[in-house]
Amino acid sequence: MLISRVQSAVISSGTELERMIKERVNLIEDVDEFLETETMPEGVWVASKSGVKKCATLDYKGSEPDFFIFKRHKGIQHCYIIELKDGHIFDTKKAAAEREAAHGFVEQKAQRLQYRMSCHFCAFNLDDRDAIWKGFKKRIRLDEIMTGREFCDLLEIDYEEIVESRKAHGPVNLDYFISELVRIPEVKSKINRLLRQ
Repeated sequence: MLISRVQSAVISSGTELERMIKERVNLIEDVDEFLETETMPEGVWVASKSGVKKCATLDYKGSEPDFFIFKRHKGIQHCYIIELKDGHIFDTKKAAAEREAAHGFVEQKAQRLQYRMSCHFCAFNLDDRDAIWKGFKKRIRLDEIMTGREFCDLLEIDYEEIVESRKAHGPVNLDYFISELVRIPEVKSKINRLLRQ
């Protein structure tokens, strides 16, 4: 049961990260209305996966990427399609599927959007682009890699603040994990023997 709870916590940490990002950006409420605007306002605007699912203009039946980041700077409008990952190690099949889904979206929908478009795969917790590339089994191009810091720079939000906020949960989680471990008689006995050595 404890390991199941740990696994659930790992899965929910990705959801928590997405929530924290959405709380810190200009989130587009109505993606259809936003896309009807020929010239978007200067700055950075974000459409979430759930926002895109409701969007009739895009009407995409596949797996939507996690974030669409629309940025207008010096008259240039760009749409960054982002797959955001808390981890970075994937099996070969999963890595290939992630890339295919993102690029499939661009191929089907690029003509409907008045933006330059690019796909990126972000491993939020890594600053090492080579490690990200290897974690994706080299199935993505090097120019598609994005670190968490680069992702936050694009969004114009504070990467360090998010990292520190997430770390604050660590001590409580560690205390809970250890207290639950020592409630298991065999584990408690083994720990006591190890401590006596």
